[in-house]
Amino acid sequence: MVFKRVGGKEKSKHLRLRIESCVDTILNLNSKLGTGAIKPEVVKQFEKLRDSLQYVTDETVDEKDISRIEQATNQLLKELGSSWKEEESTGLAPDRLH
Repeated sequence: MVFKRVGGKEKSKHLRLRIESCVDTILNLNSKLGTGAIKPEVVKQFEKLRDSLQYVTDETVDEKDISRIEQATNQLLKELGSSWKEEESTGLAPDRLH
């Protein structure tokens, strides 16, 4: 389970904001890049996570789970960055001269 009790209201509020930041980053990036840039199953997982956040109180987040979400977000951003660099080096339309 992603959410469980931890001590301290300020700490848990901070943890919840970290989740929201990850979710917002991926979903906003997906909308800007367009369909197919991020695997649909990954987008669905982040959408489910976003939808479940409305039921979470500030006291119900766990550091280990937040770290996993952040790692997944960072890995996805790294993969997208690598993909973007490959497109830049080959050109977006390699058969066209600009």
